[in-house]
Amino acid sequence: MAFSILNIINGIALFLLFIYVDSRMKESHSKQYISMIAMATVVSFLYALTIILGLFVNDTLTHFFGIITMFFVSLFSIRFALFCFLYPNRKLKFYHIFVGVVLVLFSAYILLTQFETVGLANDVGLYIESNEIGIDDFTWLYIFKLIFIWILPAFSLLTLFMRADALKNKIHTQQIFAITLSYLSVILLYKLTDVATEYISPMFNTIIPYIFTVFIIQIYGALKISLLYDFKSLFSIALRNFYTYVIPAIVMGIVLMYIFPLRKENFSMFIVLFALSVFVVMFVSYYVIRFLTNKIKFHQSDYAIEFEKDLAKLDYDGTPVQISEKLAKILQSHLDISSVEVLIEFDENELTTVYSTINRNTKIHSDPNLFDVILNNNHPVIFKNHLNTHHALAPIKKELAKVLDDNFAEAMIVLKEGRKVFGVILLGPKKLGNAFTDYDYTVFQNFYSYFFVCGYYLKNIVKESVVGTVNRELKFSGQIIRSIQENIDQIENPKIDIGYISKSARNLGGEFVDFIRLSDERYIMVFGDLSGKGINASMSMVIIKSIVRTFLAETRDFKVLVQKVNEFIRFNLPKGTFFAGMFALMDFTDNTVYYINCGIPAFFMYNQQYNNVIEIQGEGRVLGFVKSIEKLIRVKKIKLNPGDMLLACSDGLIDSVSMRGEPFGKARVQTTILENLNYPAEKMTNFLYNDLLDFTSKEQEDDVTIVAIKCRSK
Repeated sequence: MAFSILNIINGIALFLLFIYVDSRMKESHSKQYISMIAMATVVSFLYALTIILGLFVNDTLTHFFGIITMFFVSLFSIRFALFCFLYPNRKLKFYHIFVGVVLVLFSAYILLTQFETVGLANDVGLYIESNEIGIDDFTWLYIFKLIFIWILPAFSLLTLFMRADALKNKIHTQQIFAITLSYLSVILLYKLTDVATEYISPMFNTIIPYIFTVFIIQIYGALKISLLYDFKSLFSIALRNFYTYVIPAIVMGIVLMYIFPLRKENFSMFIVLFALSVFVVMFVSYYVIRFLTNKIKFHQSDYAIEFEKDLAKLDYDGTPVQISEKLAKILQSHLDISSVEVLIEFDENELTTVYSTINRNTKIHSDPNLFDVILNNNHPVIFKNHLNTHHALAPIKKELAKVLDDNFAEAMIVLKEGRKVFGVILLGPKKLGNAFTDYDYTVFQNFYSYFFVCGYYLKNIVKESVVGTVNRELKFSGQIIRSIQENIDQIENPKIDIGYISKSARNLGGEFVDFIRLSDERYIMVFGDLSGKGINASMSMVIIKSIVRTFLAETRDFKVLVQKVNEFIRFNLPKGTFFAGMFALMDFTDNTVYYINCGIPAFFMYNQQYNNVIEIQGEGRVLGFVKSIEKLIRVKKIKLNPGDMLLACSDGLIDSVSMRGEPFGKARVQTTILENLNYPAEKMTNFLYNDLLDFTSKEQEDDVTIVAIKCRSK
């Protein structure tokens, strides 16, 4: 009874797979594959029914449904043959139908006229008796198996295999190899079932439908291959699977062979020993795999960890050529590719080579029709292999192929800022002829933010170099960043006095203040600290300043703006980047300030009516750590009266320590505010900074940013 239940479970699983595949596969060969799943589903349920009838009802019904079961087995074989003959895009011909009908009729003839008995017994399992054909004691059962189990599938696969070299699409060739390996694994499973039937239990020959299921799933996996694998990858994956699955399965088979006799003598002991054996085999297998993984390079393309380390250490000191050369060396060392070409947008809708390892000087017209499809499908990483398998790229398949072919490239990374493409990185073929794989694609997608940051930096430094602002020295790179940092919409409103200061401890840093004009009476203030130090943090700062203005062009919702910035930091800047600061919307019509605390270290308010300074920032959440921050942030409101003042500062002010190890602290900030109320806001920020330098003996250990906002009148 247990074996009938197993077949029912298998039938249900196949039926669900049938529904799933039928709703998704639209290729011309998919009809035959879906029919194979349907046949396998029917076979599984018929096996279950035959077992139940054989154990509990009568031999006549068992024979009848056994014949029907074998008929559907032959139909499965015929459908598989049609699948092979029509793959990948052949049309069904008359002779295909004719041969199929002949085979169906031949199968029906054997089953209805030459099979004498199909039955079931616990001591022999499923058995079939058939007439002899009069040649060397061969029976019709032998002929049936020879044709529908061996010759027809093998001949069909051989025909498919021989066509593989003639196919222009290498992915189809690889899929054929995978299907062939699937058939070989099915033969192995079939033989293992024979062994289990002979040495463990005769009823094991009733779980043949599970072999159909394994075959179906393996073919589905083969058809879903969308990228080429190189030989090293395939070998290492096969080796890993051998150690992970095959060896434990063989060991468990041997163990089961020895403990199976206990099933009748002491069933409880059999269950205990079986469970213990499974645990021991899985435990040992896990640690053996860990040991071998550390000692042996199973997958020589597992370069992600070291690749990310090198990308994270990419130094932006130098000219665009020097920076691009550093990036190219990282790509070539890990991917073993023949060439790298970096193109950045100089003129409108035209990408020009900044650096090429093969000394090319290329121009690509950034056709909106081409790149809009890429942007709409969020497909910034494109391999040449994608063009025949990714339906989203079908409308621009020819254009993309031309771009890649003209530039001798096998892969392209599109650098985009919002809805604007500002650069591409073209990667040439791998030197040993190996293909770009699924693993490469995943790595590029995961580390896209590093490519974006590098491209964005190149775009800005190149733009400045064109107008003669920079030369090849780092100090001029810093000059660019500082000029961008100081590019602020100055607030000139008689109601408000604003002063700010931002000093980096190491020439360049990630702290900044930005004022963005919405109207004469309304401004956005962004006060922030990007994680990291030096030029890398400065680049993140430059990007955030730019992206905030880009998002403001798309939305006027203050909270949505902050949510978008959070998502951008999370998904586009290097892993681990975060923003600690504040966003504020200042409305001078009624002197109201709306703000969102994004982890600002200190935010103070002086109230003239009560003549005291209070800390008002409350709890805040830094940006970049979570995917969605909507539920973690709140918009707060402050109404300023004449004489009131707001002051925000970074942790470089309050956390700096003296020679004795004493922190500057928030109390000193509050005291300085009270002592200098009569001075303009700019002088207030300078006083605080000078107090800090005196406190730390002129040693600034961290970046310091201070903003003061004083209300003059209503």
